Amino acid sequence: MFKKFAASLSVLFMLAAILAACGGNNNDGKNASTPASSSKTPAASKGASGEKVTLKIIHWINEPVNKYYEEFNKKFTERYPNITVDYQVVPSDATYDQLQMTRINANDTDLLAIKSGFAPIPQDWAAGAQDPLWKQWIDTGLIADLSGEEWVKNYNATDVQNSTTYNGKVYGINMGKVAFTGLFYNKKIFADNNLKVPTTWDEFKNVVDTLKVAGVAPLGFAGKDVWPYNLAVQGLSATVIKDQGEFIKGLWTGGTKFTDPQAIEVLEKAQYLLQNSIDGVMGIDYGSLPGLFASGKVAMVADGTWNAPTIKSLDAGLEFGYFPIPGSSDAAMNANLAGKYDMSWMVLEKAKNKDAALKWLAMQAEPDNYAAFAKASGFLPTQNVQVDDPFINEISPYLSNFKLAWDQLFINRENAGEHVSGSSVHAEFLAPAGPVKTPQELAELSQKEWDAAK
Repeated sequence: MFKKFAASLSVLFMLAAILAACGGNNNDGKNASTPASSSKTPAASKGASGEKVTLKIIHWINEPVNKYYEEFNKKFTERYPNITVDYQVVPSDATYDQLQMTRINANDTDLLAIKSGFAPIPQDWAAGAQDPLWKQWIDTGLIADLSGEEWVKNYNATDVQNSTTYNGKVYGINMGKVAFTGLFYNKKIFADNNLKVPTTWDEFKNVVDTLKVAGVAPLGFAGKDVWPYNLAVQGLSATVIKDQGEFIKGLWTGGTKFTDPQAIEVLEKAQYLLQNSIDGVMGIDYGSLPGLFASGKVAMVADGTWNAPTIKSLDAGLEFGYFPIPGSSDAAMNANLAGKYDMSWMVLEKAKNKDAALKWLAMQAEPDNYAAFAKASGFLPTQNVQVDDPFINEISPYLSNFKLAWDQLFINRENAGEHVSGSSVHAEFLAPAGPVKTPQELAELSQKEWDAAK
């Protein structure tokens, strides 16, 4: 999820300068406890045409993605033997944040990955909200404009617009999206109980009631970790609130409130999910959820599409699917999944090997190469390609009008109280999970804290 950094850009630049001075450019991101790993392609052969250069790329540790790029980089240097690729990875925690700032400050990388698309986009009406780092980098001229590159057209125009476009220009390339506003469901349990995928809230309630009569636990959540349950709440928000962006703007301008009927409806239905979940739901941790589902102990679980490979690995014969949580009585509102754009590549404006970086991105944009990436990473594709993955192809109809989820749109006020902190709708405070008895009470608490943070 998109993270906002509390430190100012100037402080981070100071930190970057200190790190650079202490570690030197050849050891960026390394430390005694968690050493960086580096995968380099063979050096360019003598006599190859073109000036010999080293393309520097930084990324975080993601085993399937890193493994894909090891092979891709070999193919790249076969095509461009004068270019050596230095692909460095470090842990995805603060180590990578520090490495980014060190390299950007020293102009010591050509390509860098960020952990999302450009969300939420800062807005004039959200006065006082902190600018995300990607915006600070672009505004200070550190990131290259890719709008004129022909290969950008290989990506879906809507995805480019929604993921890495800022002020009408393309400053990055998003490599894939993930949906997390749906439910995995056990196809055998559904078939055994003559159930179909629900497309409205009433149909969903019928599914829940039928499963309860059959003695099957309808719903499972990783309540112990909280955020996985809030994925389901975001699913309700995406289908109940007709225009989440306008609703969020209204919170800032006074046009809407957390106590509005549609916001309370989200909380009411979120409480319903809790009331019809498996026993001990708030004690289930995220790591245990796939096993609980794969074993058939629960018919539906809330999770992101990224966990499909994990579920499959637990039982290769398990037949399961995924559908948007149908929070609305209008089936059209429930027809699409919502989520976030994941990893994106950016090129430094003053990169020493900018031309090589653009060649690398152009080759990655070729449909065959991109399809191989999508399969390896498990991301939902941002190109119109067929991926050799039955699960992704099955849910593709839900992606025709992909929406950004609440946490990708919500711009919070500084120092907001616990009931509106971060980027989630905090339905976990509702009984039976938390101390707040009614949705109305939680809505009033949220509005009070929002007003106090103004």
